[in-house]
Amino acid sequence: MNGRRIGAVLGALALLLPVAPYAFADDAADRQVCTTASTQVSLGTGTASMWGQLCRPANSRPGTVLLAVHGQTYNHTYWDFPYQDYSFRKMMNRAGYATLLIDRIGMGASTVPPSAQLNLAVEARQVHEVVQRLRTGRIGGVPFAHVILAGHSMGSAVANLEAATYRDVDALLTTSLAHHVDPAGIMAIAQAAHSPNEDPVLAGRHDYDEGYATTRPGTRKSVYYANLPIDPAVLAIDEYTKDANVVSESRDPAVYDPAISRKITAPVLFVLGGRDPLFCAPGYEDCASADTVRAQEAPDWTSAAGFEVFVLPETGHSPNLAPNTRAYQTAARSWADRVVGAH
Repeated sequence: MNGRRIGAVLGALALLLPVAPYAFADDAADRQVCTTASTQVSLGTGTASMWGQLCRPANSRPGTVLLAVHGQTYNHTYWDFPYQDYSFRKMMNRAGYATLLIDRIGMGASTVPPSAQLNLAVEARQVHEVVQRLRTGRIGGVPFAHVILAGHSMGSAVANLEAATYRDVDALLTTSLAHHVDPAGIMAIAQAAHSPNEDPVLAGRHDYDEGYATTRPGTRKSVYYANLPIDPAVLAIDEYTKDANVVSESRDPAVYDPAISRKITAPVLFVLGGRDPLFCAPGYEDCASADTVRAQEAPDWTSAAGFEVFVLPETGHSPNLAPNTRAYQTAARSWADRVVGAH
């Protein structure tokens, strides 16, 4: 991709990035009000600043908020992708729900501490603190009666642990994280990693320590999207909005521990891309259909009030950015309407 095209993509992205408060509108009937909703969360013996963006339909006060947690080398942009109809956040706002997108500590506009201070248990506690503040109105000024917790990849590991430990969410959307892991997919990501300080996108943003990593330029199509067809503009924006991750969290046994998922009591929607390179392989996760995934995964979700599975065909590790993402959006909205509802 030449520099002129990259510049055009980034220029369009800059025009789309919001300031808060603001009202986004495609037309008069499609308005959402969004505000920056950063909050202090516990970290070690002190606190850290977690960036957040709270959005709701302009003409209603939903009783339910979806709290979205991004995965490794992503930030909140994964849930609010600024291109065409890829934004999961806008879809949920249009459906009548409020949303809170966060940048996990160490990523995006949140505090970037020494990597040794972060692990899944710490992050799950931080998300728990956010859940409680949403319920009491300390974020946004209006309490929410219901909280849906959504995660992607490592964000799903954080969300799963939060739901299992604190049992304070009404429903759990867990995506791109399964119990049957293909080591070849994990190895491919490890081989694609390098220091954020050496990356053309992230260099100079922070002085990252050696515990942080990101993907090398040009590797995401293979390691995340399984070399499947993808809109070139999506791939370019994804590359230029990517972020860092804490390497040690990937090695935490809690990421794939079925003892954690078996403690979750909330209703669950479990989503995988049908060709996720981290899981879908012979001898590992059988992603042929929702039924095959359910047969493998259901024994590890025995306490959930409901366990539904959705597989997005011909999709890699990131369903929000797949060309057919609207099928997944529709399934997620339908599930949320049935198990919780916007009001």
